[in-house]
Amino acid sequence: MNNKTVFLDIDGVINHNAWYKSDAYYQNQYKDPDIDPHVIDLINQFTNETGVKIVISSSWKIDDYCLERLGRAGLENVIDITPNLIFSVPIEDYSRGMEIEYYLQEHPEIEKYLILDDQNDFFDYQQKNLLLIDYQVGITEENIEYCKQWFKDGKD
Repeated sequence: MNNKTVFLDIDGVINHNAWYKSDAYYQNQYKDPDIDPHVIDLINQFTNETGVKIVISSSWKIDDYCLERLGRAGLENVIDITPNLIFSVPIEDYSRGMEIEYYLQEHPEIEKYLILDDQNDFFDYQQKNLLLIDYQVGITEENIEYCKQWFKDGKD
């Protein structure tokens, strides 16, 4: 039973401005040019070490090939995607936080979660579970250390 989950955004988190400006991106030598392989390695190291599972909360989930694409890029420990509610509610009422809340209601086994996103589109009560990622640089080693500590400590 998984009780530790990261809700993972993609744009600005796995791909980011620094990646698109890097020589490696322009050499196009990686499995998916839109995904920074260094960030994939950092996330895999974190999830393999801690047992934390990943649920994709990115708008990429509307693409039927999202999970396949992330798998080809090497991302491990992805177990699901949040529901796509953007067309289910009036646009002014929509938020990514709503989709995460719905997912958590459907999965009461999740006891501890952290949201990794470059935008703050979440309810007030979800703020304590949000690690805001700088879209200029994406996930960093410091962010990963924070994640490890988050799941190690008693934070909720």
